Amino acid sequence: MDITTHLETLTDDDARAFRKVIRLLKAQPEAEPSPDLHNRIAAQLPAQRKMPPFWKWTIGVAASLTVLLGVARVLQHRSPTENGDIRWLAENQETDGTWNPARHGGAEPFRPALTALSLLALREANGVGGHTGQIAKGLSALERLQTVEGAFGGDGGQSQLYNLAITTYALATCEADNATLSRAVTHIGTSQQPDGSWTYTQEGNAAVTAWMTRALVCAEAQGVVEARVPLRKGLRWLRDNVRDDGRMAYHPASAPSDTLTALSAHSLIVAGKTFPDLQALGIRMADALNTQPSAAAPSDCYRDYAKIIAFESAGNTASADAIRNQIRQRPPAAHDQWGVAGGQVYTVALTTLSRAH
Repeated sequence: MDITTHLETLTDDDARAFRKVIRLLKAQPEAEPSPDLHNRIAAQLPAQRKMPPFWKWTIGVAASLTVLLGVARVLQHRSPTENGDIRWLAENQETDGTWNPARHGGAEPFRPALTALSLLALREANGVGGHTGQIAKGLSALERLQTVEGAFGGDGGQSQLYNLAITTYALATCEADNATLSRAVTHIGTSQQPDGSWTYTQEGNAAVTAWMTRALVCAEAQGVVEARVPLRKGLRWLRDNVRDDGRMAYHPASAPSDTLTALSAHSLIVAGKTFPDLQALGIRMADALNTQPSAAAPSDCYRDYAKIIAFESAGNTASADAIRNQIRQRPPAAHDQWGVAGGQVYTVALTTLSRAH
């Protein structure tokens, strides 16, 4: 039984105590094997069973290797950033199944969306670590957070729409309860503008619209028929707002960006299985993306994740891997411009998804 599976069998109080012990153990300095370890082991053997020097040396080496291998296992568990991020997410799930951004430098209104991103990250790592119990607990938490109308809370238009889009995508991806998913999709439809976009301002918003269409594509694939009409209207709005150079802006009148171009490209490409002309447009948009950000560009997990999913959906794995290499070279504590909204939950979840996608 691995640690994660063991934790799932404990009560909430026992699980917290167990995690505390693990953190204390990890804080201890690494032990070095004593230089005379083999001599002390040999000295404990009965006199009549003293071994010749060769075997004495062999026992010493074997004992030393055992200690070193134990240290190596600890380092292997601790060192890779990929495993560390997954472990951090697993250890910081709240007892109610959510992830609380306010405890990690983020904003409370985005709790549903950040819980959804964390579940998606754990799901991507499920083949390695096994987090099925925590994913089920998180899905149950999202179901409890859902309102009668199908929304997932927030303190205004921005957080409410991102919560709805990202949470619906996670529910569809993780194959959650169909009634919960259907209510969310229905609410997406009622939140749509007459022109096919979603927005919390006066103009259509490419970021929210791209997330909504991505969620609807996945929901339709799960058999939710309510996704069909709002999906086609949303795709039409994205298609009609692509610039001649293949780029997309936040609003029709604002400057284009790589992040929004990438998000929109991905939505058009994955929907292109049904609409081939949209797939060709999405691939052209992915081709317009810059692999390297400008020297003045701040760290941006959101941009990196968007570009990776766009490149991969377009079949350009080399460019996706180039972005991953940039992520690996970045300091673990690098500031992210959207950290004020999502905190460490957002940074860790999106970085994990970027590596694993």
